[in-house]
Amino acid sequence: MLSNNSTSSKIEKSLIDSLSAHIATMDYEGTIIQTNRPWEEFDDSQAQIKRPDTDENFFSMLQKPAELGNDYALKFIIGLKKVLRGEKKEYKLTYPIQTPDHDHWFKCTFRPLDKNGQFLMVHDEVTDSIKAKQQIEENKSRYQIQFEQSLDGILITDTKGQILDANPAAENILGRDHEDLVECSREDIMDIEDPVYQEALATRKKTGKYQIETDLIHKKGHKIPAEISSSAYRTDSGKLRAIVNIRDISRRKEIEQDLVRNKKFIKDALGSIPGAFFVLNDKGEMIRWNENLVTRLGYSAEELSGKKVFDFVVEGHKEDNFKQFKKCLEGQELSLETKITNKKGEIRDYYIGAKMFIQDGDKYVSGAALDVTEEKNIERENRRNQLMLEQLFQNAPVGIAIVDNENKIKQINKSFETIFGYRKKEIEQKDINTLLAPHHKKAEAEAMSSATQNGRTFQKESLRLRKDGQEVPVLIGNVPVEFQEEIIATYGIYVDISQQRQYRQKIEEALNEKMLLLSELHHRVKNNLALINSLVELQVYESDNEHLKKKLSDTQDRILTIASIHEVLYQSGDLNNIPFNKFIKKLFDTPAFKQKLDNHNITVNVDKTDLSLNINQAIPCGLLLNELFGLIFETTNVNNRKELDIIFRQYGKQVHVILEGDNIIESQVAVKKQKTLHNLLLETLVEQLNGTFLWPNTDSDYQKFECIFTQKNNYGPPNGLVGTAFN
Repeated sequence: MLSNNSTSSKIEKSLIDSLSAHIATMDYEGTIIQTNRPWEEFDDSQAQIKRPDTDENFFSMLQKPAELGNDYALKFIIGLKKVLRGEKKEYKLTYPIQTPDHDHWFKCTFRPLDKNGQFLMVHDEVTDSIKAKQQIEENKSRYQIQFEQSLDGILITDTKGQILDANPAAENILGRDHEDLVECSREDIMDIEDPVYQEALATRKKTGKYQIETDLIHKKGHKIPAEISSSAYRTDSGKLRAIVNIRDISRRKEIEQDLVRNKKFIKDALGSIPGAFFVLNDKGEMIRWNENLVTRLGYSAEELSGKKVFDFVVEGHKEDNFKQFKKCLEGQELSLETKITNKKGEIRDYYIGAKMFIQDGDKYVSGAALDVTEEKNIERENRRNQLMLEQLFQNAPVGIAIVDNENKIKQINKSFETIFGYRKKEIEQKDINTLLAPHHKKAEAEAMSSATQNGRTFQKESLRLRKDGQEVPVLIGNVPVEFQEEIIATYGIYVDISQQRQYRQKIEEALNEKMLLLSELHHRVKNNLALINSLVELQVYESDNEHLKKKLSDTQDRILTIASIHEVLYQSGDLNNIPFNKFIKKLFDTPAFKQKLDNHNITVNVDKTDLSLNINQAIPCGLLLNELFGLIFETTNVNNRKELDIIFRQYGKQVHVILEGDNIIESQVAVKKQKTLHNLLLETLVEQLNGTFLWPNTDSDYQKFECIFTQKNNYGPPNGLVGTAFN
């Protein structure tokens, strides 16, 4: 109630108390001076912003909620103080407040009351108006959200069919943006002459709404099957409008068409099922079947009609099949394999699957029978092959172990037991590397296992331990077992090579002996060639006949050529691949040959191209070059300096050995026709090579000798002149 100490207000007490607003006066410090009855009776027990009693400070009450983060309390403090300081004439704030029963909204007005430093605070309850406003905003927001987010298209039109507004779904359905669509009328998006639409408009005039299915026109011109509903309404200003809902039913139409097609498809499919399709009544009598069943069993439709399915089942299967049929009638899915006899008396294997269904209160069984005779035959054949493989595994002459991806032994065969002395029960589930690999072979064994588990297949000679601890040399083959692109196991194959090791040792010993013999042979050949050369040298020294000395010197050159080839052959150790360019270099590096080149003022450049020949081609080719140089030494003018090139060319298997330069020999036509030993040997050596020898062109100072022959990789016993010379 109003205090009796009020000096600033002449308002009658009864009038103040009868008002619904909460009214109080406050001094400059914020102390409540007077209050009315609604202020005093308001239940603010659960409110943060309370109604202080007389002589209590309003700002002190606001301090706590402001500290707790109540924005309204903070606004009160700031706004009221602006009025108290004279910065504002009036302060208004709409704020919420909670009571035990309701949530309230108040509008507070605060202004000076008189010049004595008192201020008037009025709290008018505006809960109803706030809630009404919130409801309007909520409805508006809800409508806007529904309008914007609806999956159905929504159009707002006037009485002339002009589109006033459209939601995104309508824009998407009609293929037009909003700006384009609001410039359209109903004539642009549908056929207004359609009788169905005209009837719908008439219905809307009577009832205010309609619903039809018709086609809309997309911006690109194609038609869109749609379900359209429309309702008329009036705006606040009284204008007549229509809400048109559009639902694209293209997908539904497609589904309906699919259903029709599927129905036909199912009908056709049942008629073309590769297996025998049938329908039985609860007595097992056949009441429906497809053509394939007629073909499989060989009975006509008349013969099948009324027959029980068990009439075709082979004795020994009938009783069990009948029990399965009864369970199927009780709702259990039937799945079995049985044997059926056709009209020809042939017994065939069938797999049958069936289910029960109820129609008009009667139980039926529909199913399909698939002839699996071939599959069963294959299965039996596979089983037979499996047994054969198992026997092969057990009786294989090599040790075999099957291990998993953790190197645990799963299975071993008899030969494995024989090699290592273990029985299956002793080593099953044990790590094969821990069991068999010696300490110094552990890392190797683990690496082999890891590689196999990554898909590699390989074999390796190594050592493994027997049960008695003795090391046994074995050839190990690891083969991954793959299933569906995943390594699931490994075959470890072990061959005891103890005896092979002994044989190998004997072979190596024999080979070493032969190498010693070959070395001795080379030494003796080398000595013999040197001895022959020395004897010829003595003969040259003692002879006074210059012609004889020349012939003996040529013989020495041939001996040196053979010796050079023999030296290169011994160094290479391969009779099939003698590096011919190394031989030529070695020949030209001999002191005697160098001396002859210097005496005749000749420089020779040897091609560095690699050329490998077998012994039966290297010797005659080397001798051929020797004879060419002998011919050059005899015919060249020592006063003219000459530079010769030896070139090797190879085209596939065809070899070209070329000696070229300027004015190599003089009077080459006469030289070519001479019946000298050089020419005779040249012809013989070319025949040895099965080749062709080309003399230089007589029309040019540039001369080229060329020998062409086919390279051979194998070699046989030497023959002819070369064989005699070499031996």
